[in-house]
Amino acid sequence: MDLSFGYRAQLASGRELSGTLNATDQAAAMSALEALQLKVLDIWPAGGPTRTRPLGAEDFKSFNQQLALLVKSGLPLETGLQLLAAEAPRGRRVSVLSHISADLQAGMTLPQAVEKHRSEFPPDYARLLDAGIRTNNLSDVLVNLGNHLDLRQKLNEALMGALAYPACLVIALLGVLTFMGLEVFPRYQRYASQWMTNQRHIFGFNASTHSLPFLTRAVLFCGVHTPLISVILAATALAALLLWPILRNRPAGLHLRDWAAQHLPLIGPALRAGLTARWCDGLKIGIISGLDIPESIALASSITASPAISEDGREMGETISRGTPISAFRPGRMLPATLGVSVHSGITANNLPDTLATICESYRRQAEVRLALIPAVVAPVALVVIGIMVFMVVYGMATPLFDLFRSIWAYQ
Repeated sequence: MDLSFGYRAQLASGRELSGTLNATDQAAAMSALEALQLKVLDIWPAGGPTRTRPLGAEDFKSFNQQLALLVKSGLPLETGLQLLAAEAPRGRRVSVLSHISADLQAGMTLPQAVEKHRSEFPPDYARLLDAGIRTNNLSDVLVNLGNHLDLRQKLNEALMGALAYPACLVIALLGVLTFMGLEVFPRYQRYASQWMTNQRHIFGFNASTHSLPFLTRAVLFCGVHTPLISVILAATALAALLLWPILRNRPAGLHLRDWAAQHLPLIGPALRAGLTARWCDGLKIGIISGLDIPESIALASSITASPAISEDGREMGETISRGTPISAFRPGRMLPATLGVSVHSGITANNLPDTLATICESYRRQAEVRLALIPAVVAPVALVVIGIMVFMVVYGMATPLFDLFRSIWAYQ
């Protein structure tokens, strides 16, 4: 685990600077400073082991937007980041801005500074910055990344908006059923069983406790166990809320996202279209950067952080390396089957970046259309399901009463 070290060093110009850096030990910290052609005047342990975690979604989005504005304005990044750190409210983003600014003043490039703090950024963010700098197109790269983050935020908002009202109804329904499971259902089960048993004595029928209708028995069984079901559901939801921020950028979370994109209705197509748009944008960046097509494909795949797309990209790169036309590639995981043909057309027409930009925009719009469908479909479906559940509970509990009334009517 890395340790934190404070240092005081001198640039070749004679200017002194100070700051902190993370390293495994003091010798490693000294080597890192000397590699930056700094004359180390003093170095000391600045604290215990550092435990860093990625920036939150909103903090990273704000950092990326501010960095794009700085690049577009032409203001020196180290100066601009210092100003942003001074103006921003207290939080982890201020710390990141200050650290990146200090590293830039120490002579690091922006990708090197981000790579140094890679645990606080999404995967391959430094690689994306490096590609933008090499193409002298960093501002557009950051803006495109911002568009992707906006699309992801719209997906989250669409899901939350579609599920908020039904979720409140489900919570209220579970609360009522929990109360009934503790107080009403056990008593009702005893009374209903007694009613059916007493029919033999009162009306001369050969009834037993097993004569309760199947739906009634199912409702009573679920109702009696509703408190336990509610506890399990609440624990599962709480665990998901706590674990997802930790897992979303780890292999397990990335594989789960890919599974959702491939199998979930409504949500899956929106995720898949958004990831495809991101891949096309990454491929365009690689091509403009002067990378060959297999290297550009690898860059695009890594930018999406999707294991399924990475596997598709690897197979696509191998197809090209064998000399097979890219139009013959038929991905079977995440990327659309028509993508190889579209890329081949762009190569043939010698306008691949423009072709990729058009494809990217097409899939981005497709993702937005899919997002608009989610609230329009999920909320009504959830309400219908809840309505069916309420009807089954009411009908199941009323059925023995109907049988009792029919018995009394027949007896009379």
